[in-house]
Amino acid sequence: MPDRVSFYLAGAAALFLSACATGAPVSGAADAGGQKDPRFGECPEEDRTAPDSVCAIFAAPLRPAEPGGEKIDIFVRKFPAQTERVGEFWMLSGGPGESGASFYTRIEDFQARFPGYDVFIPDHRGTGRSARLCEGETVQSAAGSQLAGQEFGPCFGEVWQNAERTKAFSMTNAAHDLDRLIAEFGGSGPRYVYGISYGTGLALRFGQMHQERVDGLVLDSLVSALDDTDHDLSRRSHTVDAVGREVLAECAAAPSCNDRFADGVEAAYANLLEDIGEGKIAAESIPNGDIKLTLGAMLDHPQARALIPDLIDAAIEDPHSLKGSYSGRVEPLFAPLQAIGEYEGADFSIVLASLIGESETNRRPDMTAEQVAAEEAALWFTSPLPRTQTLGNVPTYERDEWFDKPYSGLPPVLVVHGALDPKTPLEGARRHIAAIDEGADVELTIVERMPHAIWFFGADCLYTSIDAFISGEDAPATCRPQEAD
Repeated sequence: MPDRVSFYLAGAAALFLSACATGAPVSGAADAGGQKDPRFGECPEEDRTAPDSVCAIFAAPLRPAEPGGEKIDIFVRKFPAQTERVGEFWMLSGGPGESGASFYTRIEDFQARFPGYDVFIPDHRGTGRSARLCEGETVQSAAGSQLAGQEFGPCFGEVWQNAERTKAFSMTNAAHDLDRLIAEFGGSGPRYVYGISYGTGLALRFGQMHQERVDGLVLDSLVSALDDTDHDLSRRSHTVDAVGREVLAECAAAPSCNDRFADGVEAAYANLLEDIGEGKIAAESIPNGDIKLTLGAMLDHPQARALIPDLIDAAIEDPHSLKGSYSGRVEPLFAPLQAIGEYEGADFSIVLASLIGESETNRRPDMTAEQVAAEEAALWFTSPLPRTQTLGNVPTYERDEWFDKPYSGLPPVLVVHGALDPKTPLEGARRHIAAIDEGADVELTIVERMPHAIWFFGADCLYTSIDAFISGEDAPATCRPQEAD
């Protein structure tokens, strides 16, 4: 287990409490090239990420309108430029609820492509090592930052007991945090903000209201606009279903795939769903107990997606082999993504996801589980998100002046989006781009065959487009990544 003493025990606790005025280093550490930046210190778990990263805690106002009031900790990790410094990137993770650790496993690849840029990765308020919404989600709690077991009840009790504090963990306030972080830690030269998934929405919110200079926004897997009632969170299963049916249609069009099934893959899957519904195939034989959810999740990974016909075939021919096939062939494909969870504090914040979902990103927050089930009855592929959203029980905040506000004054924008994205659909991205285009110059690169999060799937295309964007050239309209071949 990595040494955490310097970060959490007596010495570090005293440091945090005494250094809240601006950026507080975690402990003394050298920046790239051996030069020390006094605002940063050594990072926790240094041996599990790039050795030259440095970290700090920034004391941000809980409520930006009250700069002299209560403060909360915002954690930021800096990966210094590896060559002569040119500029900087600020990286915003997804969710809402993901910490900046989601970038760590591939940050060295990004640095190698853009060695002259400092890379700053903050944990949004409510995530990672930044201030959390309840004690049960902190690293120091019994289950670590993962909310588990008996922690749920006390956590949601704490959220309601401190309702006004909870409401301060909004998207807009997180955008204010970014502005303050840039003011405190940013340097000279070109500055770009990169967001992935939810981070794209946060980047746009920041772009609308920022005061600190920024030269461009890079949006990976652009979320649908908040006023897009066809693609909001409550309709995530419909988005997943559309991509899943497209995958089956591709199989149906290829004799080598379709001819494996007597009446074709689409008829075979429809019959399989009927058999499962009638109890002819026990739920215990199905990974995760729900074939729609299982196959829907496989759409998130290109190689797993390619195995969907095999899983359908196994479910029809030998249901008892299905779990073994899934665990042996599908689960290992997701292991690199699961490695993110090895970083202490990286666990997803269920509470923050509920808060922002119910307050802003879900256009139908009053949906019941029964209504979701009725809508999903005719679908072939589903997501757990709409059902999860019905479980939310948090004190929501009111939508502020920036919600659905027309874009104006944005810096140039680059959108990089997968053609087979089952989370943030390409059609939703196109609609959002049309709105962004009214307030900024915007370019779109469509990454062929790729799902959500080009950072993980199709990074070569992402880097090519970013390189063109920051060089003042036109980004490619389409790109086929190495992973697609």
